[in-house]
Amino acid sequence: MRSKRFVIVYAVAVFLIVFLITFNSVCAIKRFEVYYEIGSATMEAKASEVQAALEDQYLNKSYLFFKKSNVADVVAKESAGYLEVISITKHFPNRITVSVRERYENFAFERDGKYYVVGDDGTVLAVKEENVNNIAGSNIEVKGIAFGEHSVGDMFQVAENYSQAYAALKSFFNELTGQGYRGNVTQIQYGTTGVSDPQYNYSYFYASTVEGVKFWIVKPEQDTLQKVKQLLEQYRELSDAERMEGYIYVGTQGASYSTNVPPELGDYIPE
Repeated sequence: MRSKRFVIVYAVAVFLIVFLITFNSVCAIKRFEVYYEIGSATMEAKASEVQAALEDQYLNKSYLFFKKSNVADVVAKESAGYLEVISITKHFPNRITVSVRERYENFAFERDGKYYVVGDDGTVLAVKEENVNNIAGSNIEVKGIAFGEHSVGDMFQVAENYSQAYAALKSFFNELTGQGYRGNVTQIQYGTTGVSDPQYNYSYFYASTVEGVKFWIVKPEQDTLQKVKQLLEQYRELSDAERMEGYIYVGTQGASYSTNVPPELGDYIPE
């Protein structure tokens, strides 16, 4: 009786071992497909390295024990943080598909001669010695907004009393990008008029363009989107000659253009 039970247990054990070996062989990852949304030549070159790293780590490995969380780490490491995983899908029995997109550089916050480059998802993508964009040209340089210490990969944070200004800055940038004027603005300065009378001591954005005309937005934290739309509508109507001088002022009464010499930072302009 014992002998019969032993034979049955042994047979079941052998069956399970054979089954697991067969199943693992069938379900070993055979295809690792990565789809990229990339805009820079640097990341196009990196794509092959990312693909190779993922295949080296996962190809022919068990489908059952595949961990999605590790893929994001591999992608981030190989791309120095410029690529992020959007989705990972397991296709039984042996195929994995991954969608990856490039994080694009938006702003460069300057401090102590270094530029903290913030991406379109709000993370610090790089700390550079020069304000250069990884695709072409330079990033919009931002001055006047205080921020703390950051390392690459951190979510960029500004000082608490600048949080509304930073939110307005992002809205400004998004509208510039949406209307196709991102490349026209080179620098945005945030500040206050410095007037002793609280009634006239207001905040502003003071932006420089590639053509020469300046943008002056009063109290950008209030009705940000409306003011930016008014600004860009006025900017769009300027002739090529007008865009080379003067400034566009946006206050409570809408946007207006002046051919006068642009005011110096901190100058008071009545609303």
